[in-house]
Amino acid sequence: MSSHLADVRFLGSGWVTGRGTKVVVTPAYLLTLENSRCYGATMRLGCVGCLLVILLIVIFGVAAAGAVFFSANIFDEPEVQIKPFTTADGYRAQQKLYELVLRDGQRSSRVDPIVFTERELNAFLSRHLIDAADLQFAPLSVSLLPDNTIEFRGKTLLRNLMQGIPFAPIAPYLPKSRVDQPVWVRVRGRLKIERGTVRREREYGQLDVNEFALGTQPIGAWVLTLMLGQAGQRALRWQVPAVVQSVTVEEGRLVIRTAAR
Repeated sequence: MSSHLADVRFLGSGWVTGRGTKVVVTPAYLLTLENSRCYGATMRLGCVGCLLVILLIVIFGVAAAGAVFFSANIFDEPEVQIKPFTTADGYRAQQKLYELVLRDGQRSSRVDPIVFTERELNAFLSRHLIDAADLQFAPLSVSLLPDNTIEFRGKTLLRNLMQGIPFAPIAPYLPKSRVDQPVWVRVRGRLKIERGTVRREREYGQLDVNEFALGTQPIGAWVLTLMLGQAGQRALRWQVPAVVQSVTVEEGRLVIRTAAR
């Protein structure tokens, strides 16, 4: 505070600064000076914090980009068994989803479990994944495994995966022969339901990814989050209707249990 007042002197009619500006030095004025000094220190500390956060983002971004672009195995063809499905499988999946909507709107009294098979899910996602998450895979395959585990395999252009930071900004500067090359994606994780902490709070289903690979190259699951950005949030996390009590994944099927409304 003394540094602020070193240039202030009393001239009879009031306190005058070294620049000739007349001020009234009251306790409030002194408090203002002290707060401004503290606020400046807080601002400097905050700026350092921001720089550290930006630096960490850059480091993780460079590491993620390096893991993808400097791996020679991401364009290799893995062994994939595409599960067959028909148009009828897709129609049955739509009917079951519609039944879920009816129950949520109290327009159906049924309470029996709604069961989706692998064929039905593959048929539905092959047509609607691009609408839900702006992600296009052809072909794709979803496997329903024990312990609430889901494994997804699909083929798409590398460019379609580069939707988050730092991948999206650098994509235009990369060779088209590389970013427009098809790549196989494998994602594996456990399905879980995020319960609301208060009543009527929205609940969400989420695929907690623990394995991610491009081609035959395993890559950290955290890289998938950076690559997909907002598209990844839409694909891996979705709102669950209030009528849903539980969602479980078993061998070859997904079971949704609902409450009586």
